[in-house]
Amino acid sequence: MAENQKNIPVKLPSLAFVVCLLISVACWVLVTLSKEYKVSYDYKLVCENLPEGRKSVTSSDTIITLTFNQKGLHYMVKPFSDKEKVLTLSIKDLIKPKNKVTVYTFTNKELCDYLSTHNFGPELVAVSSPEVITFYLR
Repeated sequence: MAENQKNIPVKLPSLAFVVCLLISVACWVLVTLSKEYKVSYDYKLVCENLPEGRKSVTSSDTIITLTFNQKGLHYMVKPFSDKEKVLTLSIKDLIKPKNKVTVYTFTNKELCDYLSTHNFGPELVAVSSPEVITFYLR
């Protein structure tokens, strides 16, 4: 049996096959890197920069879920996916357009508008949860 195995020639892939394989891999990489992805990350909410006369702030939620548009290589690198995902909110800037009270309620649309201008930029698509967040100032 050893003699039969020696007589069988080994065929290497043709040059045309290798070239077509490389072109198809390059096309796949190009399509993958040009596609837009929506990804969601959970952030721990930390409040800072309290208005004058206020000592502390508590919020109705301590975790906020944000959805981002990411494209190609940014999706693979995941710039917003640090192990310690903390979102720092400046309460003074956030409540500026509201009346001066001790309880402030914000919808996810209001938070998304604020965060896209102050923290994340146009990559932020939406605040997925919570629907409404309330801050209590003391």
